[in-house]
Amino acid sequence: MRKLSEEEIIDLFKKNNAYWVHSGNPEDPHVELTNGYCSNGYFNCSSILRFPMINELLAECICSKLINAGIEDNYPEWVVGSSYAAITISYEVARKLGTEYAFAEKSDTPKEFTFKRWTIPEGAIVLQIEELITTLQTVTAVREAIEKHNKYRVEFLPMIGTIIFRPSSFSNKYFIGKQEIDIISLFQKEVWAVAKKDCPLCNSGSIRYRPKHNWSLLK
Repeated sequence: MRKLSEEEIIDLFKKNNAYWVHSGNPEDPHVELTNGYCSNGYFNCSSILRFPMINELLAECICSKLINAGIEDNYPEWVVGSSYAAITISYEVARKLGTEYAFAEKSDTPKEFTFKRWTIPEGAIVLQIEELITTLQTVTAVREAIEKHNKYRVEFLPMIGTIIFRPSSFSNKYFIGKQEIDIISLFQKEVWAVAKKDCPLCNSGSIRYRPKHNWSLLK
């Protein structure tokens, strides 16, 4: 299957109304995220991952980058993802790598996950896959769920695959506990997210919108 360049992936997102970055003009509108924060960028992976063939293509691209990053030196036996947005892409990566697969389920407690549906064998090498990473909050919560609920201890790889990596700064280093994490993404973009009271665009008079239902109003 043909691999996509970063430019082709971005174009794919744009054509499906799934990629938006603020123009830089303080009078242009900006987005309000689900958590109420303001941001100068928004990427809607759900609009892309609803297409099975695109899932397969993006998974192929992620696997290629993981192999280039050296994953074959410590090949995973399991791939895990989070529910719900990351389920299809993480499953497809597992299928292409030839591993077993599981996903952590959302808990009744906000920002927490459970892992009670499967049992990963003792010492198994586990690769985590997400559809989008801003911080490692979800990745960490999934790992904590496995460590808490899985019967056996497992070995998590120090690299995580994703479609989009959107940190506030590329200079940041990422850790889970003492383990430094290498984030392998198909494309990355610095994007900030701040409370409304601290938002420079709000303070300049820019209107903010929830993006999914107001896409045509964003410039």
